[in-house]
Amino acid sequence: MDKFANKKIGIMGGAFNPFHIGHLRHAIEIAEELELDAVDLLVSYNHPQKEGLLPFELRVQCIEKSLQHIDFIHINEIEKEIRGISYTDVILGEWKKSHPLAQPFFLMGIEDFKNLPTWHNGLELYKTAHLIIVARHGKTAQDFWQTAKTYWNDSIIIEENASQPLCRQKKAKLILNNAEICTFINIPTLNIDATTIRKLWADKRNLKGLIHDSVIEFLRENCETVKLYWK
Repeated sequence: MDKFANKKIGIMGGAFNPFHIGHLRHAIEIAEELELDAVDLLVSYNHPQKEGLLPFELRVQCIEKSLQHIDFIHINEIEKEIRGISYTDVILGEWKKSHPLAQPFFLMGIEDFKNLPTWHNGLELYKTAHLIIVARHGKTAQDFWQTAKTYWNDSIIIEENASQPLCRQKKAKLILNNAEICTFINIPTLNIDATTIRKLWADKRNLKGLIHDSVIEFLRENCETVKLYWK
């Protein structure tokens, strides 16, 4: 029986190299804002735009240690089964086959949304999952709308609060051919990134507060392996 059947599921993909507190808060904030039943983490097996990835199994173990006592966030290893390059449209298609009755919401930052045309069939992703675009670095619903119009000229936007200008909207929905295809949301985010964490680790700096304490210990235990990838 499919555990996601008839449920609203957030899909959060990434290399998670490593999974950090920013990822965790991102998943929690979105789940609460959109009233999702669960968040499924799609861990990249062979990311087409990333180098220096820890082995897949080590990254998954870091996530497991980060999710202790958090039962609504799940780890999905589907990309390990598919192998090949981790094209998002292919992975989402396979995810849908496994969970045909679920309502998928694919999560991405506004920077990724602006790069969507460079993704493999990126502008077709909305046909597989509802896109959730998260504001970052001061970007607003106005920035989202300007980008969306270049992709889908016939689309319209519906603001959450009609009394507020678009640049101040916390949430806005994009409609194309009478169907909702995207939702922009502005939620609290932590300014943490994996690149900085890897650099701090290489410099033997203290990572407390950036990643789970058990992950810090795990990286220490696997130091010789980690330093082969995090140079």
